Amino acid sequence: MAVTQVQVLLAVLDAVHCASVAQALMQAGAAVSLVQMRSPDFLMEELEARNPDLLVLELDRAAGVLERVRERHPRLPVVVALTKPTEKIAFTISRLGAEDVWTLPMSAVAMEERVRAVLRRVPLPAPIPLPAPMPDSPVELGEDAPDASVSPSRILEDDPEIDPSMPLLPPPAMVGANPHMAEIRDTLDKVAGTDVTVLIRGESGVGKEVIARLLFERSRRSQKPFVKVNCAAIPHDLLESELFGYEAGAFTGATRIKPGKFELADHGTLFLDEIAEMHPMLQAKLLHVLQDGKFSRLGAKRDISVDVRVICATNKLLEERVREGLFREDLLYRINVVTIFLPPLRERLDELPALTDYLLRKYAIQYDRAPHRFSPEVTRRMQEYDWPGNIRELENLCKRFVIVGSETQILRELSSRKALPSASSEGPAASGGAPGKTASATPTATAPDLSLLEVGRRAAWEAERHAIQEMLEATHWNRREASRRLQVSYKALLNKIKQMHLEEKAATARAAEDAKENTTT
Repeated sequence: MAVTQVQVLLAVLDAVHCASVAQALMQAGAAVSLVQMRSPDFLMEELEARNPDLLVLELDRAAGVLERVRERHPRLPVVVALTKPTEKIAFTISRLGAEDVWTLPMSAVAMEERVRAVLRRVPLPAPIPLPAPMPDSPVELGEDAPDASVSPSRILEDDPEIDPSMPLLPPPAMVGANPHMAEIRDTLDKVAGTDVTVLIRGESGVGKEVIARLLFERSRRSQKPFVKVNCAAIPHDLLESELFGYEAGAFTGATRIKPGKFELADHGTLFLDEIAEMHPMLQAKLLHVLQDGKFSRLGAKRDISVDVRVICATNKLLEERVREGLFREDLLYRINVVTIFLPPLRERLDELPALTDYLLRKYAIQYDRAPHRFSPEVTRRMQEYDWPGNIRELENLCKRFVIVGSETQILRELSSRKALPSASSEGPAASGGAPGKTASATPTATAPDLSLLEVGRRAAWEAERHAIQEMLEATHWNRREASRRLQVSYKALLNKIKQMHLEEKAATARAAEDAKENTTT
């Protein structure tokens, strides 16, 4: 199989404005990843992580973010979408260069024409042959396949510490003697050959898709399609048509029949990533398909029968979302036939040596660099680090080391984050200590060489965490009331609670109260 689809990153200020853009891009055959543009720095991180073939960027009255994009990615094709065009911003865009400028809203016909014209000018990525999977081995952790034109033996000769006779690409998703992973291996062996629905749980970046592909590779459907849908990356209004397809004339702009992902995955496997983000109204239709194996396209008058194995993944606590009315309880029971909980990297640090060895070798081949191992000092710091971004963070770190070849930046990063509260990779900082621990009130005590900016970020992080914790306790953990009083969105508060590991603290407190009540009784 070869990857030849144009990868589009759609960075929006308002998902409502750009829903028609996303729909037109997908109708034209592009693979679309939609992100909410929180800041220029966030967009730069997304560009580095996703490496798209085309960027569609929604701008307001400022073009500073476009200047940043041009500085870092001068050859990346960019389309600018505007809802409030002005002469000043139009002049800036023309100076910086763009494939096209779209003024929103736009009619469906005009949007389709503009999208297809742009996609015709974007160079189609060269097919990347995916290596044949080894027996009983998972697919690779990363999205980028190694360059088959580079001779592994030639690269290995550059480093006498690496034994050329060792297997170069044994993907290490299931390595080591960690008891959690041993249990997962046993579960995989038992359920891979069946058609039961599997729910994979775990933090962001732990490798849930790797496990899903492992189930697929070991199943009787391994020669059939494996189709992935990220429920969080597609707006709710588009997700239904993406999953189930639509008939010609079902809505404005639907000029032809479009099969959905369920049809494309017929006799194969459908992987629903981040299923917790699916809208409750769409959950009802999904439940119907899982129960009966039938659904109808948008605008259709008849049902379609499919034979699809469904694998779901989430980094959210679905039981909590059921209590909040955000997830259907009957759907939870339906997808939770077999659950695989993938522990975070900090709970399986014994796998670090095998993971780093694999990743360093992989990117040495991909970027035609001589492979080198980390020094003992970096290895020690990595063992002490909390890895809030899990394997995804480790992968980026190894990739950076292979490209740059310097450990200074890596040591500084591991050291500066070590004393902070553990958080997701989206937080301002991360911790190497136990989850839920609070950093010192004087952050410079453990890292005197921090910049003033970093000191300010740490102080703000601690102040915000303290304020949220106090408000949650004041509202008896009524999160909707807490979000109202703190004047933040409910979803933003849930993300903060997870990043700051306040859920774990609350669970511990509830367990202590229950134990006290039982003792009293």
